[in-house]
Amino acid sequence: MSAAHGENAAAREEEAGGSGDTRERLIEAASRLLAGGGPEAVTMRGVGELAGVSRAAPYRHFDDKNDLLRAVAQRSIDAVRTEVVAALPTADTPPAEVPAALRRAFFAYLRDGVDRPEHYRLTFGEHLADIGSVRETAEEIMQSCVAALTDGQRAGVIRAGDPRAMAILAWSALHGLVTLATSGHLARKGLDTPEGGELTHLVADLVAGLTVREEREPARRSGRGPAGEP
Repeated sequence: MSAAHGENAAAREEEAGGSGDTRERLIEAASRLLAGGGPEAVTMRGVGELAGVSRAAPYRHFDDKNDLLRAVAQRSIDAVRTEVVAALPTADTPPAEVPAALRRAFFAYLRDGVDRPEHYRLTFGEHLADIGSVRETAEEIMQSCVAALTDGQRAGVIRAGDPRAMAILAWSALHGLVTLATSGHLARKGLDTPEGGELTHLVADLVAGLTVREEREPARRSGRGPAGEP
């Protein structure tokens, strides 16, 4: 098969799949290349080949490589938002269950960063400029956390203080843990992956620092839960 024939076949396949389907395939292909080798491994030609579309297809959906990577970053943080917000406690959460819900939400954020380090670095690093929508989504996660802490204060579970400042401190701690874990520093000190439990314990300690004393003691006496439910 000639190169031109292969190109035409890929173009026909793209047209048959529809524009929306092609865009999704391109984002997924870029995501796979990113996971395997970081931003440097993502090329428009490589993405097109992996997605099984024509070489011109990526440029019909994205201005350039960075535009495509911005879409990958947005998709990544959208997934984080969905998981974290779903786990966060709400005004309807029984007070006794608020700490466990916070632990699940914080651990979901931590686990995503540890499991997908290249996506995390792309989303929160300096590789991309003009990622306003990604920052807006990150702020939505922050606001959801602030709301959860505010509800927890009203329920008498979360200690007094500025809930936004508390949320920023918690996020900073989680970001630091992700950075240390993915750079190998925690591993060199003998700490495990989230499934091994050590990061789970650190998340539990983080939440304990946000709760009133009466809510801390039972959690400490009962020990640590399984991964994902510290």
